[in-house]
Amino acid sequence: MNLTIMAKVIAATAALGMMLSSARADDPLVVIASGGVWLESAKANFASCYKERTGEEPEILTLASTEVLNRLRANKDNPSIHVAMLSEIDAIRAGEEGLLDKLTVEKVPNLADVPEIYRKQWNDYATISNFGAMIVMYNKKNIPNPPADWKTLIDRTIAGDYGDRVSFPAVTMAWGPMFTWFLTSLYDGDENVVFEKYKAMLPHIAKYWTSPVDALNMFAAGELDILVYWDGRAYAFAQQNDWAGAYIPEPGAFQSAAMIGKVKNAPEKAWTYIDCVLSPKAQLGHAEMIKYPVVNSKVVYPDDLKKVLTPVEKVKQPDFRSFMDKIPAWVERWNKEIR
Repeated sequence: MNLTIMAKVIAATAALGMMLSSARADDPLVVIASGGVWLESAKANFASCYKERTGEEPEILTLASTEVLNRLRANKDNPSIHVAMLSEIDAIRAGEEGLLDKLTVEKVPNLADVPEIYRKQWNDYATISNFGAMIVMYNKKNIPNPPADWKTLIDRTIAGDYGDRVSFPAVTMAWGPMFTWFLTSLYDGDENVVFEKYKAMLPHIAKYWTSPVDALNMFAAGELDILVYWDGRAYAFAQQNDWAGAYIPEPGAFQSAAMIGKVKNAPEKAWTYIDCVLSPKAQLGHAEMIKYPVVNSKVVYPDDLKKVLTPVEKVKQPDFRSFMDKIPAWVERWNKEIR
């Protein structure tokens, strides 16, 4: 009798497991995108490709990288997110913590056309899907001849040549540490010099920005003459406003990127979405909408788009592991000395 009951329990448990597994397979794929034009591009290019291949609509959430990482950590066995979009450092951490599956050409055929430099630092647990750079926007009416290089820009800001109408990113914004790393590379790797420069600029900084929306709104409203900002949005703004200019100071800029990865224990159909993101057609459509370079080597940019994309040779990819453990101390120092 006990054996009969036990057999029934085992059978019921197995059936329940199959039902739950089937339910998960039938549930919508949950993917992450940034907001604004990035969200519109994800719908127009990635989700449309996924629907063509599977007949299904993915559910797209707009969440900050830190929140995505926290959700992955909180529910490893049954994740509520299936395809993660993360910052570079969060993607490294997610891979090291076993929260992502390794990308392979067998699972993601279009990965074969993504150069290794866009995947190597992440050990193939994530790949860059598009990248940009931090450049300079300026008001051409008030500053007809902006400084040609970063050091001159910083020194002239300290001297008060631009009044208090300058805005740089804060260390506390998501990519602030990468910008700080980049500046240290200009000052012989000395982070103390960089923090001294941050502090010396403070009397002439309208705002060390943390919100890119607020920063661009300030520039658009005429409250700033110089804004250190993302290249794609900067070039697009300059195209639409003839009083604005955008350029890359010498010796170039640091690369910032959107990382994509499949969450461990996510349904297999997540691979299809990632392959769509990396497909030549979707990549080109994405670049045309967001005005940032993409990573599939088969993509050929139209001439008018190529003009507003930061050349890859002008972009320096950070060595993330060389400074990621310093970030808490940098943030603490920023809050004490600058904020």
